[in-house]
Amino acid sequence: MRRGAVLMAALWFAIGTQIVLAETQSVIDPTEGLEPAKPPAATAKKPAAPDAAVKRERQRAEAEQRKRAKAEARAIAAQNETAKLRAIEQARQVEAAERDAATRDAAARDAARKAAARRAVVRAAVARAAAAKASAARIAAEKEVADREAAVRQAAALELAAREAAAREAALREAAAKQAAANEAAAREAAVREAAARETEARAAAARRAAVREAVVRLAAFRETAASDARPSRAPRFGTVFRDCADCPQLVWLPQGEFAMGESPAAGGSRPVVTIGYALAVGRFEVTFAEWDACVSAGGCRRRPSDSGWGHGWQPAINVSWLDAQEYVAWLSRRAGKRYRLLSEAEWEYAARAGTDARYWWGNQPGRGDANCADCGSKWDGRQAAPVGRFAPNPFGLYDMHGNVAEWVEDCYHDGYWGAPGDGRAWTRDCSAVTDTRIVRGGAWQSSANSMRSTFRSSAAFDYYDNRIGFRIARTE
Repeated sequence: MRRGAVLMAALWFAIGTQIVLAETQSVIDPTEGLEPAKPPAATAKKPAAPDAAVKRERQRAEAEQRKRAKAEARAIAAQNETAKLRAIEQARQVEAAERDAATRDAAARDAARKAAARRAVVRAAVARAAAAKASAARIAAEKEVADREAAVRQAAALELAAREAAAREAALREAAAKQAAANEAAAREAAVREAAARETEARAAAARRAAVREAVVRLAAFRETAASDARPSRAPRFGTVFRDCADCPQLVWLPQGEFAMGESPAAGGSRPVVTIGYALAVGRFEVTFAEWDACVSAGGCRRRPSDSGWGHGWQPAINVSWLDAQEYVAWLSRRAGKRYRLLSEAEWEYAARAGTDARYWWGNQPGRGDANCADCGSKWDGRQAAPVGRFAPNPFGLYDMHGNVAEWVEDCYHDGYWGAPGDGRAWTRDCSAVTDTRIVRGGAWQSSANSMRSTFRSSAAFDYYDNRIGFRIARTE
């Protein structure tokens, strides 16, 4: 705004100067209002000069007058131009001054703004520092409060832990006292049980010795009867162990005799009596995998049953069905030229009892370590079948008649014994061709001691097999 005012003032100054000069020029214009010069009084009386000379003189005077006027006009014009240039220069100087002033004002304002900004930054920094100081103070105060609270909690926790430790220690002392009392009671009970077990074992051993003595007496009677017979006899000698071929299982000749089959009825009724009046040889062991593999190698047995991971060799052949056992005895008969077969149910019980009338050949108690069953006390109990011949033989010289693996026999399944042959032959009458079920005897490694009694019976389909069932062979003259 100030620059515009200065420019307007300079413009008005220039215009006014031109107006004044124009008026002055107008005033001093030599061509305006000229009058002829009056002759001097002295020459008034003289005669007038000729008109031509006067005219020339006047013209020369006018020309001089015009020259002077033009010179003055040029001087005035020069003055006006100078004044105009001076005015423009002054206006330029004023404008420059105003620009400088404006620049200085802008710089001053900028400096003022910067100073204000610096003051604002300083105030903000001061405010931030104050806020940070206040925050630090607040945090320190809060930390101090938190530390005090943590210390209080820690002290409470330590006190609680001490109380809990004391309670645990007291509970442990009490538990230790109870455990000591329980251990003492258990030791007393164990001692009582051990004494009872020793007494039971002693009774079982006595019963076993009595059964063996009874069997020995009976066997001696059998031998004495055979020796006192005046007629010549070709009957095989009892107890002889033999085999008919290199691949054949070992057999033992049994004595002839009779026995009451099954257990005494609850009502006190009688038991059927079976007579074994012929020479009977029974497999000394259950048929082993080595013997079965010989049949497979010779092409007599088609199946290669699984050994359940227990190995071959002296392990009893398992996972064989009644039909598989029939294939084996048929091959063995061809191989040895003798008639091999499965035992009848009556022959099996006669062989298992071995001249005794107890639940097991050693007595009425299962004992410990006398067989392989789920609870017989052997290292194979409930785990797997044991290799054959790992337990004591019965008085007839037969191994594993109780436990280890159950054994197929020839007979079809019937509910009882009444109507069965009394001469030891297999009961195969009324067998169903569709649902052919056969008898299984002897109990197994996974069964209880009760299931391996001499009288215990079970059954399975003729084509069934698993790792609890094997078989034993028989041969007659």
